[in-house]
Formats: sequence, C-alpha cells, structure tokens
Amino acid sequence: MMNRIVARIRSLLGRAQGGAADGDAQRLRFSWLDFKVGFRMLARYPGLTLVGTVAIAVAIALGSVYFEALNKWQNPRLPFRDGHRIVSIRSWDVNALAPEGRSLHDFAIWREQVKTIDHLGAAILFVRNLGTEDGRVEPVRGAEITANAFAMLGTAPLLGRTLTARDEQPGEPPVAVISHALWKTRFAGDPGAVGRTVKLGTASATIVGVMPEGFGFPVSQRVWAPLRVDGSTLAPRTGPAVSVFGRLAPGASMDDARAELAAIGARVAADYPATHRHLTPRVTRYAKPLAEGGQALMIRSTLYVVNVIFLLLLAIVCVNVATLVFARTATRSWEITVRTALGANRGRIIAQLFIEALVLAGIGAVLGLVIARVALGWGMGLAAGSDALPFWVDASLSWKTVLYTALLTLFGAAIIGVLPALRVTKIDVHDALRSENAARSGLRFGGFWTAVIVVQVAITVALLPLAGGGVFESNRFRQRAEGIGAERYLTATVDMDREYYGADSAAFATRARQSYDELERRLGAEPGVESVTFADRLPVMDQFKYGFEVDTAAGAPATGLRTSTMVNVSRGFFATFGASVATGRDFVPLDYETGRVVIVNESFARHVFGGRNPIGQRIRILAGEHSAESKEWYEIVGMVRDFGWQLPLPQEQSAVYRPRLPGPGADASLAVRVRDPEAFATRLRAISAAVDPTIRLTGVQPLAQVGGGEAQMNWTLTSIAWLVALTVLVLSATGIHALMSFTVSRRTREIGIRAALGATPGRIVAGIFSRAFLQIGVGVLAGSALAALFGLGSVRQVLLLLAADGLMLAVGLAACALPLRRALTIDPTDALRAEG
Repeated sequence: MMNRIVARIRSLLGRAQGGAADGDAQRLRFSWLDFKVGFRMLARYPGLTLVGTVAIAVAIALGSVYFEALNKWQNPRLPFRDGHRIVSIRSWDVNALAPEGRSLHDFAIWREQVKTIDHLGAAILFVRNLGTEDGRVEPVRGAEITANAFAMLGTAPLLGRTLTARDEQPGEPPVAVISHALWKTRFAGDPGAVGRTVKLGTASATIVGVMPEGFGFPVSQRVWAPLRVDGSTLAPRTGPAVSVFGRLAPGASMDDARAELAAIGARVAADYPATHRHLTPRVTRYAKPLAEGGQALMIRSTLYVVNVIFLLLLAIVCVNVATLVFARTATRSWEITVRTALGANRGRIIAQLFIEALVLAGIGAVLGLVIARVALGWGMGLAAGSDALPFWVDASLSWKTVLYTALLTLFGAAIIGVLPALRVTKIDVHDALRSENAARSGLRFGGFWTAVIVVQVAITVALLPLAGGGVFESNRFRQRAEGIGAERYLTATVDMDREYYGADSAAFATRARQSYDELERRLGAEPGVESVTFADRLPVMDQFKYGFEVDTAAGAPATGLRTSTMVNVSRGFFATFGASVATGRDFVPLDYETGRVVIVNESFARHVFGGRNPIGQRIRILAGEHSAESKEWYEIVGMVRDFGWQLPLPQEQSAVYRPRLPGPGADASLAVRVRDPEAFATRLRAISAAVDPTIRLTGVQPLAQVGGGEAQMNWTLTSIAWLVALTVLVLSATGIHALMSFTVSRRTREIGIRAALGATPGRIVAGIFSRAFLQIGVGVLAGSALAALFGLGSVRQVLLLLAADGLMLAVGLAACALPLRRALTIDPTDALRAEG
C-alpha cells in the first residue's frame, strides 16, 4: 500500500514540473481558488460558520461603534462646504481660566475690524416655550442669530426663506425659521406652516422658512429668530452670553486670524483696562474635539486605552474561534499531508488557511458593521428627542471606521487561520503518509489551546452575574413604580426663563414664587385632579445621598457619619403619595419659613435609632458625604412609611424629608395625581402657559415612565453584557465540544483497546474526559475568583455567582455529551481495523 502511495505522488510531481512554465498563472488561480475553498468550508461546517460569524460580528460591532463614537468626538466635522474653515471666537479670561460669554460689545468691534474672518456672526442661545395655533405649548431650543449665519453655512431652506439683514432691524415684524424636526412634529410636515404665527416665549412671530433635515446650527437648535441686540450700545462685559462664529477668509489661515484677533484684543484691553485687562480673544475650530486643553493628552490616551479593551475582546473571541478551526483543520490533516508531499511548502498551506479564515472573518465583519450601523441609529434616536448631541453628530459610519474594521478583520483572520495552521503544518510527512489516522494522531490540543478554554470559561462565569445583576436593576424601576401606583401621577420638571428679568434677582424670585403658587392653585382646581405637590426629586427617581450626623447629646446612640436620601418637599407631598405620617406630625406652614425640621421614614428610624421613636431627635445634614453644609441642627418631627425608593440594600432605603417651597435657583419636579395622566398633559401645558409664559415644562410624562432614559441605558448596558456573556458561553461550549470530539477521534484506537481489555464505561470516561472536566472546573474557579474581585456585596450577588457556576458546569457537561456517547459506542474490532 505504501509503495502505491509513493508512486502516485511521484507521478503527480512529474506532471507539476511539466507545467512549471505556467507558474505565475497557477499561483494566481490558486489564490482565487483559496477563496472558493473558504466559501465551501462555510457550507461544509455550518455549526462553526454560525458560531464563528456571530461571535466575530458581536466583537467587531462593539469595537466599531466605540471607534466611530470616538472618531466623531475627537475629529468632528461640520456637514457644510469647507466646514473645517468655520471658526469660533470667544473672549478668554486668563485669570479665571474660563471663557467670558458676555461678548456682544466685543463682537461689535470685531465685526468692524476683523478682515481674516468673513461672515462674522453671533447667536444667543435660548430655551423658550413655543405655542402653536392648536394650543400646544412646549419648550424648544432656539437661537437669536445674525442673518449672515445662513449665508456663511450655504444651506438653502427646504421651504420659504432664511433670515435676512432686514429682519434684524428694530421695528420689523418678528419672524422665525424652524427646523425640519420641529416642522414634522409640531406641524405634521404641512407646507402651509410657512406663514403661520406662533408664540415664542412672550412674543408672537411668523414662520418664514423651514430648514432641511439635519440642520441645527449653532448646536442643536430647532428655531431661529433674528438677533436685534446692538452690541455697540452695551457696556463691556454686559448683556447676555453670546456665541461668535465666522468663516476664514479666502487665503487666510487659522494663525492669521489668531494674530489679527490678538492685536485687536490688545487695543481693546488698552481702551477698556477695567474690564478687558485679563481678556484675550481666542480663535478655534468651531467643531472642537472632546479633549482639549492641558488634559487633552491624558483624556485622549484614556479613550484609546479603552479602545484596546475592545481589541482584546476581539482577540479573545478570535482565539476561541481558532480553537474550533484547529479542531476542524485536524480533520483535514491527511489532505494537508498529501499537499505537502506534492510540493506545497508550509507558507503556501498557511496562506490557504489564512484565506479560509479571512472569508469567515469577512462575513462576520460585514454583519458586525450592519449591527454597528443599526446600534448607532438606535442610539441617535434616543438622543434626538433630548437634543443631547450636536447636529453634526449623525449615525453614519465614516470611511475611517470601515477601514478600521477591515484592519480588525485581517487581525482576526490572522489569529483564526494562522495559529491553527502553524500547529497542523508541523507534522512529519513521512510518518503521516503511513495512514490517515497516523496523520491525525500526530496532532494534540496543547497547553495553549487548553488555556484558551479555561480562560473563556472563566470569563463566562465572571460576566454572567454582571448581566444577571443588570436584569434585577432593570426590575427595580418597575417595582418602585408599582409600589406607589405611579400610573396615577403626571410629572414634569418646572423652571422659569430668567432672561426677561435681567439682573434683577429679587424681581425674578418674587415672580417665580408667585407663579409656582398660582400654578399649584390652578391645577388643584381642575376637575379630575386629586392633589398637586412639588419636590426636588420624586419617588421612582434615583435620589441624591447626603451625609448626616446625629446629636448624641439628646440621648441618641452614637452613629458616626452616615448617608441617607435627602428630599426637599413642598406642601401636601405625603398626602399626594398616600404616605400619611405614622408618628409625630406633618409639616406646617411655619416650617416652610424656618426650615429647621425634618421628617424621616421607617428605614431611617430602624437603621439609625434601632427602631426607637425618632421624634425629638436631632440630626445635622452635610452638603456631601464629608463636607458640612451648616452647623444647624434639624429636629425630627415626624416619621412616615417607606415608599418610592426601594434600593438594593436595606440600609440604602433610609430617607430624610425637608420642607422647601419651589422657587428660583433650581428646577422643581411637579407631581399631579389625576385620573388620566396622559390625557391631562396637554391641559397642564395650557394652564402653565396661561399662568406665566416664562414657565417651562420639560419631561411631561406619567410617573411610571420617569427614569425611562436611565432604565433604557441600564437595559442597553445589561443587553451588551448579556450579548458578550452568551457569546463567550456559546464559544466555551463549542470549544469544549470540539476538544472532546477531537480527543475521541485521535484516541479511537486507545478507547477500543481499553474496551477490549474490559474497562468499564466509567473508567473510559475518567481516562479520556478527565482533562476536559479539569479544564471546566479550573475555569469555573478562576471565574468565581474574578467575580469576587469585582465585589460580592449582597446575598443576591453571591446567588447569581453560584447560578453562573452551575450554568457553566451544566453547559460544559452538555458539550461533552455527544463526544462521550460516541466514545462509549466505539466497537473495539472496528477501532483496531481502522488503525490498520
């Protein structure tokens, strides 16, 4: 038999030498043939194809999303012609190391004297109520802006016209341009919106134009009105904050503009030393990177270090897939042996296996890019409603990200294809040619591959409790809402537009208090409204923690520094949420004047006073966990049941309530208990606008939906953790299965001999599978230790870890089931005959 094989090989080698003249064409054909073989391998091994493709896609999607986000923030680009030449100009206070926004006076000077910057313009950003003819009133982000901004950007309106220089003149009819998003949401995309009158803040304006989709200059604005403030009439460093911008003039560079502004700034400082001695103009790119200034290098380095984590994730995934490919390649050892005997050198075979891996990784990369694009679009959709991102940040994938993904694909293919290839091409051709089984028996799962399986088991065990904890955290939002009947409440964040009161803080404070009182009165008189209250934070919302000390002189036990939820509440807070005072009394009107009393909940009394009656005890509240807010003591006058803040640990559920009426200086949360919260939302906005058009209501929604953004973010992070954990879990299972299948295939003769000598099934399993069981056990122990390093602060976390250990052991044993069954059904005679 051996002689026939050698003769056949010599015959084939002779034919190959005869065709050497066509060597270049042969190499080119073989190159394309490798890709063809790669696609055939995908179909031949569908299980490996599915697992490998999905795993690579997940890793590449995560890395691509992060890289794209990093690129958008570190290398932002304005979507306009020559957008890189649009600049921002601001006054910088070198003493305060902060920008001086009140620059309208300086803007008037710059507009007259600067020659290196064209279309020099300015904008005052605002958030005002926009009221439409249907009675709907909602706050929108907008800007009072110079008309030349639209000419500078070169963006034509979708409908109507943009602002003109004439619109800036005093006495001209008030006009406004709206964004595409506002046109769609408030006017249903009606072309007849142009010409309609809206109420913007306290004034009416006629819509004269609609901008195209995606336009939001200066940042994320949705409405634009003409800027009619003459900076030349203002004193230096007075007036509202303003953003100044322009486009570099043809032939002018950034350095030219900086030099000219520096010279002008020096002259202005000489003319106005009292206000401008420490001010200097600064010119920067309009769309600035996330990291700038002295800490830019550190921040940028940190961001790129995080990117290395995603590279490591891809490497881990690819090494795991390489384990599967190694097991697959081992089944082709006879093919590789014959090709080597026919003259294919080691490099040629490694190249072929690399191309096969590249096909697999390439499909995974394409799928990963699709997932990344969908994920970016989903994230942008979440951020769009809150205008949290600048308008130039979109969901597209840049060419840099595609190139980066291509490099990741090559990196992954090198791991998946080259690592197994280096191992399988080490076989001795002469020994391997004796039989196909001899070729396979020369291969072993060495220490590297077994270490890979141990590591992936450990990672799975460490990630599963983290993902499971996220599920419990998501359920916490639902449980808190159910505990107080949150579906019966309508909530909103309330604040007031201060720009109409200028620097008169006293007038603003008086108007704010009166407006809030009137709003509360008007809402309480509405049919269907059962109760109204204000607080700085409402139940269901996550709360701020403050430190406190207990007055031991009053007989209280010494507790040292502790922390508790601290909530400022208005009239009727406890009655609104059905939490009557169990001991002591509720707040009375005088308490809102003096403010030196508090009410605590039952958890506070239990954990601080050991369940004793807390009435009459005194605590001192700290502004943080370590710094004193004041030296005043607060007397506890009442105790209520726990409600609304069900946190993971019992000691975290303690709460302290202080009497505070809503007023200027901070946003207030409004809660209205009403029969149909969603139906009452429109009426709430209408009443608010009627009471005071400068009152702004944001986040109008049922209390059951409050925290939805936070819950959504938690759900997203939990989903990512589950995705990674399940990916690694599947890779662990398939890797263990591949190891066991390979072991059974390689040791078929040994198993047959053991069976022939009378070995029981138990001894066969122990002898053949003990190594796999040991790897699973070591991986579970290592993963448990890794999870413990992250912290096991509660019984729930310990139980989650034990569940993860049990799941991994079960999955590992299940992965061994089929190879185990095959090993126990091997017939000794067939095994010995196959080796012959």
